Amino acid sequence: MTGLTEYLMSKNEKDIITVGVSTDFCLDATVKSGFEQGFHMIIPAYANSTYDNPYFDGETAYKYYNEFMWPVRYAQTFSVEETIEIMRNLLVS
Repeated sequence: MTGLTEYLMSKNEKDIITVGVSTDFCLDATVKSGFEQGFHMIIPAYANSTYDNPYFDGETAYKYYNEFMWPVRYAQTFSVEETIEIMRNLLVS
């Protein structure tokens, strides 16, 4: 355990914006773990990617997670512009 969850909770953080590589591995685990810990997970569009694997090419994997898997339960996906506005609003409040 890294202590990140405890740190974020001690700072009363609720909204987590996540970006990265390996959409179908590291990022998926991060999104689901954050959701399970009670965080509001936010994913900006086109701010993650992955490699082709035996089951999906990278583009299909991206669409599967960003357009189907995460928005149904685990996270909200927004355009980059909307995410920036969310960040601005969080800084003001």
